[in-house]
Amino acid sequence: MTQPIELPTGYYLDNFKALIEFVRQHYSRLITTSEQNFFKTFQELDIYSQRLYVRLLSRKGVPSSRGSLFRLEKLSYGEIESIESAAAVLDRVGLLCFNPVLTAQEYLPLFTKAELLAAGPSGISKSLSRPSLEQLLLEESSSSDWFVKLLSQHRVLAVQGAEHFQTFKLCYFGNLNQDLTDYVLRDLGLYRYESYPLDKQNLTFQSRSQIDQYLLYYQCLELLEEPLLEDAEAIIALSAQLPEGIDGDSTLARRLDRIRLKLARQLERLNALEQADALYQLCKTPPARERRARIAVKQGYDTLALEICEEIIASPMDQAEREFALGFGYRTAKRSGGLNNWQAPHKIQAPTEVISLAQGEICVELLVAEHLEGSSGGECFYVENTLFTGVLGLYIWDILFAPVPGAFFNPFQVAPADFRTADFYYSRQALFTQRLAEIEHESLKSRVISTFAEKQGIANPLVAWEALSTELLEKALDRIPPSHWRSIFTRMLSDITQNRNGLPDLICFTPSGHYELVEVKGPGDRLQKNQERWLAFFAEEAIPHRVIHVEWH
Repeated sequence: MTQPIELPTGYYLDNFKALIEFVRQHYSRLITTSEQNFFKTFQELDIYSQRLYVRLLSRKGVPSSRGSLFRLEKLSYGEIESIESAAAVLDRVGLLCFNPVLTAQEYLPLFTKAELLAAGPSGISKSLSRPSLEQLLLEESSSSDWFVKLLSQHRVLAVQGAEHFQTFKLCYFGNLNQDLTDYVLRDLGLYRYESYPLDKQNLTFQSRSQIDQYLLYYQCLELLEEPLLEDAEAIIALSAQLPEGIDGDSTLARRLDRIRLKLARQLERLNALEQADALYQLCKTPPARERRARIAVKQGYDTLALEICEEIIASPMDQAEREFALGFGYRTAKRSGGLNNWQAPHKIQAPTEVISLAQGEICVELLVAEHLEGSSGGECFYVENTLFTGVLGLYIWDILFAPVPGAFFNPFQVAPADFRTADFYYSRQALFTQRLAEIEHESLKSRVISTFAEKQGIANPLVAWEALSTELLEKALDRIPPSHWRSIFTRMLSDITQNRNGLPDLICFTPSGHYELVEVKGPGDRLQKNQERWLAFFAEEAIPHRVIHVEWH
């Protein structure tokens, strides 16, 4: 049995310092004086005060206008000799603040219902719900000393300087979704990352303005969940706060599009169609043009809708957008009596079979696999989106992690920064073209199997390790012709975000040495758009496939 890994005392402090030091070395010219002073102040602290600060900085406290709040008596860390003394030091240097001036409403979440009942005026019913109790106490706060009395009995800490650490985290990870937990997962062996060079010229941020725009983006992102989204004027005001973006920064542009699309869609729901259309016009990614065409039809501007559809068909962002334009454009032209060159979209019908099975305790896909094995004598594997994406990830492993400028900027990346953008393919097009041209049975199998053994367990956005086995890989690589692999890989790479999903549920290997892909649909289930696109592609490429609809006995 593998012995559990024990992390050294204060491991989190070492990780914090490593993160800060990396940013100071690589981004020294972009870090402000106040951010430099923040770390200088921290460095001069004794080790126990440093540990307490990093502990609190990494924990989720009660949010307030003065920073995250914690109750001193609730803190317990065995590696810190005196938490009270350490907190006093932090308070003295300005990294903590004792009992900051806040409203009663901001303090209430720190205390249990029983504590609030004990501190409040006598006679309050214990049967009151928590929200009702808080409301009653807030109404009493202006005419009673219960709140002052409550605070006098407890010491509350507000963490200061967290905004500076946010900047360091952003520079290190390129986002604010990751944190020091990534270090822990790596050190515990729970997550392994590929090794790649981290060069200054490949770093994400090249100017302070760029950093500030990312920070502003995340501030706006937090407001998306606010009740203000029910008000069109508030949505428009929030959209106006969004940063402008940086020329050449496709990552920020993609994230801003994501917010604008969400805001514009909400404006549509509120029937603020002109304002929604204006926001969609700022977006470069789907489904912005689709939504604009739909808005135009709602407003009675069929000609404008047809112009947008023609623009999409001439230069589609992806296959889904093109399919929308062909179908929506045809229906709009037909309704308005101006078909002209518009033709009904041609739809390929996949080979389909309906079978009747007894409902079991396992999922419908495995029931169908058992049925097919019993009727054909072959072998069926439930692979869905894991087999072809996994083999692709293994086959292009070195290209995926190639040191492309701007792709890697910290050691905890599962994928290059441009993985979900069109740049992922175009920045490596020559490498992909050459690798796809090299696909032959032996070269493909040799590279995939050796990479599978060598890289086992290392994070790769295309490889689901738990779904792959040597047996499955060898059967698939032996049975599926190289031309089929090449065709499927080419389509995947053309739009890695969309096309790594929608693949059939099962792969079946027949006794005669062939294979077949099977999409399973249980009672009431129907094909999704991305599944239909894959099935149409299989028909064009003569890749064996069918759809099985299941009815229960």
